[in-house]
Amino acid sequence: MFAGILICIVFVLFAALMMTKKLPTLFALPIMAVLFAIIARLPLTGDEGIVNYVIAGGATSLAGSYVAILISCWLSQILYRTGVTNTIVKKAAELGGDKPFVVAVLMLAVSTFLFTVLLGTGAAAMVGSVVIPILVATGIPAASAATLFLTSLGAGYCLNPANMASTLNIAGMTQEELTPCAIVLAAGCCVFMLLHLIVVFKKNGMKFAFSAPVEADAPAEKSVKGLRGFLACMTPLVVVLLTLILKWDAIVTFLIGVVWAAVFTYKGKWSQFISMLVSCFNDGFKDGAPAAGLMFGIGMVLKAVSAPTTQAAIMPFMSAITPKSVTALVIMVCVLAPLALYRGPLQIFGLGAGLLACIMGVGTFSGVFLGAIFYATSRWTFCACPTATQVVWASNYVGLDPATCTRKVQLPNWIVTIVTIIIVAILYT
Repeated sequence: MFAGILICIVFVLFAALMMTKKLPTLFALPIMAVLFAIIARLPLTGDEGIVNYVIAGGATSLAGSYVAILISCWLSQILYRTGVTNTIVKKAAELGGDKPFVVAVLMLAVSTFLFTVLLGTGAAAMVGSVVIPILVATGIPAASAATLFLTSLGAGYCLNPANMASTLNIAGMTQEELTPCAIVLAAGCCVFMLLHLIVVFKKNGMKFAFSAPVEADAPAEKSVKGLRGFLACMTPLVVVLLTLILKWDAIVTFLIGVVWAAVFTYKGKWSQFISMLVSCFNDGFKDGAPAAGLMFGIGMVLKAVSAPTTQAAIMPFMSAITPKSVTALVIMVCVLAPLALYRGPLQIFGLGAGLLACIMGVGTFSGVFLGAIFYATSRWTFCACPTATQVVWASNYVGLDPATCTRKVQLPNWIVTIVTIIIVAILYT
């Protein structure tokens, strides 16, 4: 019992350090993993050793997740540099004509579509720097344009194979088991986004003619044309369909996406095109490095918590505090959902991975159920966590700090989170 209490104290302490920005999550997770192992009295070496099992084994245990993230960021760079991303966005704007509401809906729909495969701050900046000005030009205030864009990003992220792969590895789920949850979360984002858009237009009025701001000396932007261009624009759809329908691994589907995009965007000299692909690889891996680094720490925490010796040490304490029924767990998660923000204890891509492993060890709930519930709480962080890099970028882009930019959407996001958690709980019970 004492070990469980001590581990809980360390958990809360590091959660506070991360949420108050005193210690970056990148450093907090590995340190916490080692402390957990020490408290549980794991040996230094051996089958459950801190060196071999927790640190070395943990750093590579989620390799499938961070490799998928890195390749998705590579694909993001290819789609941007070849003009595919720009073409999709601009074609949607042209399709809307002079109807601002239609243009806004199409922009957000296209953004959602793109982020089913795009990942990382670089991708957010690429798409957001085009979408946000168009939304503002339709009469939407800058802060609302940023939060609407982030909600569309969140909707795409819920279905993004890289994010799903991370959850699968953390919770021990299969692609087929997580897909219904991902669809519910994406639908929740889309409903919230549409309602938010309607409220904004009703409050601020609707322009009947508009034009996006264009700089006189702006260089011509790349685009793709013809049948090959159309097929290149279908890259996100190809990746998502291969993942959701054929249940292929995210690494494979993203690599197919890279090849698909390269084949249908190739032009000019072969040496220059290959050089561009290599440059995209380097920049993409740079974009994905922060997320990959977190996966190292998350893997270590999971190893430290899931070790048989640790489970035996914390079992009495966890059994005493873990809810005994689905209803009690759902109520607890709904009430405490804001703790997913700031990489808190309900964020599966942060401290939540450790909490999930602890609760799973009690044996009351399955990993599939817990994985779906924790993924549902993480939806909020995609859209409005002030520490998420995409939120920081979008807020800075419209001249606001992240907390100010997202303040008005936090309560609505909490409500959406509660509704989606309840729906997910019903589906997975």
